[in-house]
Formats: sequence, C-alpha cells, structure tokens
Amino acid sequence: MGSLEYEIGIWSETTDFFERQDTIAEFSIKYNENQFNVVIKLKEFSFNAIKTIFASLVRFIEYKSTFYVREDKESSIEYYLLSSTDNKKAFLIHIVFQ
Repeated sequence: MGSLEYEIGIWSETTDFFERQDTIAEFSIKYNENQFNVVIKLKEFSFNAIKTIFASLVRFIEYKSTFYVREDKESSIEYYLLSSTDNKKAFLIHIVFQ
C-alpha cells in the first residue's frame, strides 16, 4: 500500500453526506495522525440505522479497493475504513457511532 494522506475531497464529501442524514443528531470530523476521526451521535441508536448509514457512506466515498473492520462495544459501534486507488493513494477513517 502507498501512503495515507489528507484528502480534502474526503473531508468535504463526508461532511456533505452526514449533513443529509435524517437519523444523525450531530457529528464531528477531525484529522490526526494520518487518519480521519469521525464521531456520530444518532437521534436514536439503532444497529440497522448504523449499518445503512455506513454502507451508504462507503459507496459514496470509497476508492477502488476498500477494507473495513467493525467493533461492537457496549455503547457504541466503531468502524475502521481503509480505501485506496491503483496508484497507491489511500485514506483511513475511524468512525464511532453513538
């Protein structure tokens, strides 16, 4: 894999995507140590809503090759999403749904 980098398009597309979701009460996006860190507070915590939002987000922002891991915790569901292009451009997002 190539290098992880800050991609302004990912930031703006992700923000635009979250602003259009009715089930999201609030969200924050930060970039630190080569990864985007996203915290999403849902109006009502629902595993089905989280799966739907995450799947839609992946389709919206992913590059050619994508890998993700989900971790279920007591009061949150967390995803690590890594996506890259053929020419080794990649981004990593850590998403926490609450």
